[in-house]
Amino acid sequence: MLKIDATYGHATALGHLNRTFDASRVYGLKGPNGAGKSTLLQTLSGEVPPLEGTVSIDGTAPGSAEAAGSIISVADPVFLPDLTVGEHFTLLSRRTGVDFAEVHELWAIDHAILNSAVSDLSSGQRQRVYLAAQLYQPAKALLIDEPERHLDHTWTAFLAEELRHLAAEGRCIVLASHSPAIFDACDEVVEIS
Repeated sequence: MLKIDATYGHATALGHLNRTFDASRVYGLKGPNGAGKSTLLQTLSGEVPPLEGTVSIDGTAPGSAEAAGSIISVADPVFLPDLTVGEHFTLLSRRTGVDFAEVHELWAIDHAILNSAVSDLSSGQRQRVYLAAQLYQPAKALLIDEPERHLDHTWTAFLAEELRHLAAEGRCIVLASHSPAIFDACDEVVEIS
């Protein structure tokens, strides 16, 4: 269970939220650009401390050693420039214990993509690779910033289905989006203004 009763922002307050995000549910954060959706996700993950108040996952501060591995934060894709896609997955598999073979099939990450440098991929392929690498790691909560970015309608619809599947496995998913298809997959949409 992810709880927040805090004022969030960087130097100045963008908003205050007092709520609980439960396991097995998908929550969408909806609002205009600049409303604080990304900052709220960063506060929930422990990347940005609240200006005042508290954030916890199962009673533990998200940035603490006790909470390590409890939250996966999915924002802008980051890749090591000298590795192929396959090498990225090999390293990630060693670190997490996840066998990504089925994930590769789900996200149409074939041998050509696995043998490619990330810099050689289209923006849509890069986003699919990044989501495939991040969404299936063991964690209680997934915090995702605009996951539909660079995906076409077909892949956005697939992502919406996968979010429901991941929530059904017991994960708490909180995401910021602008996509109606993604919001349709949410159990609840929270307006941020």
